[in-house]
Amino acid sequence: MYGCGADPKAAGQRAAREYAAHDYAAAQTDLATALSATPDDPGLLELHARNALALGNGEAAASSLDKLARSPHAPADMQKLVAEADLQRALPDRALADLGQATDPASQRLRALALLAKKDRAGASKAIAAALAQAPDDPRILALAAQMDLQDGNLDVARGKINAALRSGGDLLEVMTADAQIATAQGDLAHALAAYDRAAGLYPGNIAMLAGKAGVQGDLGRWSDMEKTLAVLGNSYNRDVIYLRARLAAEKKDWAGARAILQANEKSLEGFEEANALYGHVLLKLGQPAQASALLAPLLMRNPQSALVRRELARAQMAGNDPKAALATLRPLSETGKALQPEDAHLLAEAARQAGDPQAAALAARARFPDPRALAEELATADVAMKAHNWGQAIASYEHVLATTNGNALVLNNLAFAQAQVGNAARALDLAKRAYALAPDNPSVMDTLGWQLLRVPGEHTRALQLLRSAAERAPTNPTIKAHLEAAQAGKAP
Repeated sequence: MYGCGADPKAAGQRAAREYAAHDYAAAQTDLATALSATPDDPGLLELHARNALALGNGEAAASSLDKLARSPHAPADMQKLVAEADLQRALPDRALADLGQATDPASQRLRALALLAKKDRAGASKAIAAALAQAPDDPRILALAAQMDLQDGNLDVARGKINAALRSGGDLLEVMTADAQIATAQGDLAHALAAYDRAAGLYPGNIAMLAGKAGVQGDLGRWSDMEKTLAVLGNSYNRDVIYLRARLAAEKKDWAGARAILQANEKSLEGFEEANALYGHVLLKLGQPAQASALLAPLLMRNPQSALVRRELARAQMAGNDPKAALATLRPLSETGKALQPEDAHLLAEAARQAGDPQAAALAARARFPDPRALAEELATADVAMKAHNWGQAIASYEHVLATTNGNALVLNNLAFAQAQVGNAARALDLAKRAYALAPDNPSVMDTLGWQLLRVPGEHTRALQLLRSAAERAPTNPTIKAHLEAAQAGKAP
């Protein structure tokens, strides 16, 4: 006789319902109870394997699939389930062997994943092309193809494919993941966050979804929201989660806490450039420049194109009283033909001065004022990003300009608009007020401030006045006209 909640048969029935509702963690608990009574039940073994795959637990899935293979009740897609389990166990060669000569679309998709794991890009491209040729509307195949386009930097092509996938399989985890990743790369962080939120609601407890959401919250500077999301994840050993926990600790200037997180997970973070660059930065903040240099030097050898790693290594070398090494580390940045960012120009000039380099005076003069080319490039990048609705890039570029200049009304106004697009209302309002103080008669500036004031209790009258004045000065501007009409209809942003 089983107590309430411990009846294996009832637990198995609950697990089936939980699996259908994507509540895989709850299903896992109930499946453990059900299998404890009937460990060889083929239906339970199959459900356990599928549930484990949904959780990303290839080892648990493989265990159930191995038992299921010895029964006469193996499912029709057994071959693909075993291959997926081997992929999750980081065994791409075994996954390819599992698939054998199968050429159906689902097998070709798994083959592409296995080949990507083996860094065989050409083979993966061939496999995904074969899958698409057979099933051009399959959302999972489209999602993987879109992610491959994203990796190749073909954002427009990736967006087209993921939009097609969303139309036919918008509730699939793989599709929502790819949608959020592509939106993040496009700088549409509000879209990315909405996609992650929706996915987290449909797939409760999914680690990848919650990690993605926390990452976007960090990119938006919403650190308290990021902390709440990470709290849901607990002490997950997922490397993205580990990095995000360390990143949050560093943002709080808890350098010892950040180091403890990174140090305890060095092996799993191996090859993770952002995490190791952060580790070097943390060690430097803790007064350990030698350790920081030892960590960052081999990382730079593997990633010589990384300005981030180069900058952190140079800082560590300077702190370690080796300005000549720092100068050698930084020089490639000034030899690319691109304008130096102000922080790099200052660091390079100081390294040259301390090293007694003959170019020190010229580098100091160059660093004393913002490089006009660098500012022009940053402003051009921001302008292109604004037109493409790449709010993340626009924010990054305009913030960089503000950090090196006092800014002007146009920069402040555009940055306010971009911040509003990603939902950072308080930051947007502050910037809009600063822009208005500099250019109170500019219709675009008036419009931005008026639109943001609609969010503020008690400011509706002033907001309407600003929007009406903006419309009078720019009667053909469609954005200003739309904002005024919405405000008059009682609609807030």
